[in-house]
Amino acid sequence: MRLWLSLLLSAVLLAAGAASALAIPSVAGPTGIVNLPTANTAPANEVQFGVGYRSIEMYTDVDVSLWSFQVLKGVADDAELWVGYQRASNGEDTDVWEFGGKYLIGEDLFPRTGFLGGTKIAIGASMGRWTDAIGMYADDPLIPTDVETLRAYLVATKQIIPTYGGEWEWGEFPGTRIFGTAGLMYLRVSPGLGETDSLIEPFFGVEIMGTRNLTLALEYRLKDSDLEDDSVFSVLFRRPFGDSTIGEVGLTNASPIGLGQGKSDLFVRFGYRVPLVTGYR
Repeated sequence: MRLWLSLLLSAVLLAAGAASALAIPSVAGPTGIVNLPTANTAPANEVQFGVGYRSIEMYTDVDVSLWSFQVLKGVADDAELWVGYQRASNGEDTDVWEFGGKYLIGEDLFPRTGFLGGTKIAIGASMGRWTDAIGMYADDPLIPTDVETLRAYLVATKQIIPTYGGEWEWGEFPGTRIFGTAGLMYLRVSPGLGETDSLIEPFFGVEIMGTRNLTLALEYRLKDSDLEDDSVFSVLFRRPFGDSTIGEVGLTNASPIGLGQGKSDLFVRFGYRVPLVTGYR
């Protein structure tokens, strides 16, 4: 199903002639694809918002409605801070909070004429808590059911096509652009029962950006057999509306704290960016 969906969205993208550099915070919070970050950082002269919805199936046939909201702000030319909130409900309401930041180490670490020329490299981290996590209720009310998370990553992003890194005589390159991302993710999960589990796994992403305001993106993180039912996989179709609004639709199998589940679910998101005026002309 993942392969056929990817091929279908690719066909739609190419038929439409798709892209735009306009983006919103990822579902996870930082600048990224869906649940996994890229090495890009938000500009310091705007605030970005994202709001989304999906219905997911967790544990043993438990249907959960999941609303998400993110706020992202660039705090310098090479850094960003963000806050993410999710409201999960299956008759009982629970809250998922996470906040973090990302720092761009640099994009001139390799010779421009080499294969790695122009590669951006960034590091990031976040902390979060899922209060009264769904499916973890115990008979003893004194047993805590909160789940705390600690996340850290190293990530690199490079424009693969076109490979030319200079400026075109007539402005921005008019054809389709492809960006590749690779990184290493650390995630520690603490259920509040005196036990802590963690994973360290590589992840990958591809973004295809064309010329008619459409983007196709895919991401993949390897599975940790001790914590997850499956590898994390997401596919995203993105379209801007005007200069400030953007819509997204896609599939992902990530849980509210980013662990891979056995089933993928459809999500819909909208975002908005607000330019900040710093002075008068």
